Amino acid sequence: MLKMLLVEDEPATIQGIKSAINWSMMGISICGEASNGLEAIQLIDELEPDIILCDIRMPKMDGISLINQIQPRHPEIKVIFLSGYSDKEYLKSAIRLNVIDYIYKPFELGELIQAVEKAKAACARRNVSAVAAIDNDIALKIIQKDWVPHSLLKSLPIDLDRNLSTIIVRFSSSFEISYEAEAFTANRFLPDFREAFADIFHNKYILSCINNTYVAHANVPKNFTEDDDMMAQLNRLFHITKDCSRIVSIGVSEPVASYRCLHESYQQARKAVSSAFLAGYGKIILYRNLSTNPFVPHKDLETLLYNHVNCSNIASAIDFLEEYIEYMRSCRPEDIPAIKDELAEIAFHLNQKLQKQDHLQQRYITETINYALDIEEIKQYLMQLLEQIQNEINNLDNKGRIVFDVEKFILQNYDKDLSINKIAEHVYLTPTYLCHLYKKTTGRTLNQFILDVKMNKSKRLITDTSMKISEIAEKMGYANQNYFTKIFTRYFGVNPSTFRNKHL
Repeated sequence: MLKMLLVEDEPATIQGIKSAINWSMMGISICGEASNGLEAIQLIDELEPDIILCDIRMPKMDGISLINQIQPRHPEIKVIFLSGYSDKEYLKSAIRLNVIDYIYKPFELGELIQAVEKAKAACARRNVSAVAAIDNDIALKIIQKDWVPHSLLKSLPIDLDRNLSTIIVRFSSSFEISYEAEAFTANRFLPDFREAFADIFHNKYILSCINNTYVAHANVPKNFTEDDDMMAQLNRLFHITKDCSRIVSIGVSEPVASYRCLHESYQQARKAVSSAFLAGYGKIILYRNLSTNPFVPHKDLETLLYNHVNCSNIASAIDFLEEYIEYMRSCRPEDIPAIKDELAEIAFHLNQKLQKQDHLQQRYITETINYALDIEEIKQYLMQLLEQIQNEINNLDNKGRIVFDVEKFILQNYDKDLSINKIAEHVYLTPTYLCHLYKKTTGRTLNQFILDVKMNKSKRLITDTSMKISEIAEKMGYANQNYFTKIFTRYFGVNPSTFRNKHL
């Protein structure tokens, strides 16, 4: 927030300026008041304001004399003059002093707001220019263990011994591929990023741009990552990249006590920004919110996925895969390589089920997994493979399509009031014929499939959530908890509470 000093000898005018405008909404803090130039000189040295709103005609020392005295020591301060006198000589002096604006009393609030906005813009340009003069690699150099700050202490805009946080803005590698023809690099946004960081962190930051990544260290409050307003301001960075925001992620570290801990801060932000593969792009990812759950490959993959595919139960395979990928999203980012390996294995297995496959197709699978933007992109690819398998089944037997539609409908509506009649209506068959067709095609009854779905969903909720048994029963469509417990016990051999305790 920029600091503004009011210098005015009329108390009513000062009170009106303070109360008529919501200055905090404008990013302005009124840091002090003075009734003449002599009082103002002392306050300026103490408060170091960014903007001075100053009357020209005042007792003891007028505004022109005040600015003449302070400019050699504080050339960066932006000045707005107020005057009740339309005197050309005063206007000429204001022009020579390079003031931002000159407003005549009585003035409209809109005039004052416009003048302050001009001063804010001038402060932002000043801050960007100051930071741009710093070595572009400084944000990386400062995290090195042998970095010595003494020669740069005066020139760095950050306070090295105050709370610091690292913010990394990274474009996906597909950014360079997509815009290669235009020689379009992340450097294109550098001036805009500098201006935004200067505004968000009040010039207390350093920034480096390396390839497709921006690395910034900034002075922040202790509760920085818990401050919703600060996070909302960081979201503005996505607007800078415009149509590229879909391939941009922002990682934010926890605040550290001083520059000596910046290496740790950098590693935190780096881990956060890398987790965009799991969390998705176009969002801010806080290190404090990263999962610590290790990824454990599903030991029943053969039974729960491949057997469904082999038996042409594609709807069940899709349901399992969606839940498995959701589990992967909840794992720690350092396990991303293992997650990619697991997804690649699934892709190769599904590809083997297709009639048309060759070495080119296998190479395409590897490239798809390795170069996917995020896990959602891989999920869509795996779903396409399952859809192709389903289409091949449909070409051989139209009954397979009906079974697929039925199972998909059940999997999507298991938590509702599900009946054979409703399922039959969905596929335009009579209930009797549907039950006959399903049993003949799959070897089991439709009610058995519904029960299998509800019990397996219940098992996952009992082991993976803290939901109450009564809540799980209701979610599965059982109005009576006792009846749900009876069904669950018969299916798994133990009641829900015992089952949960065994898996704690």
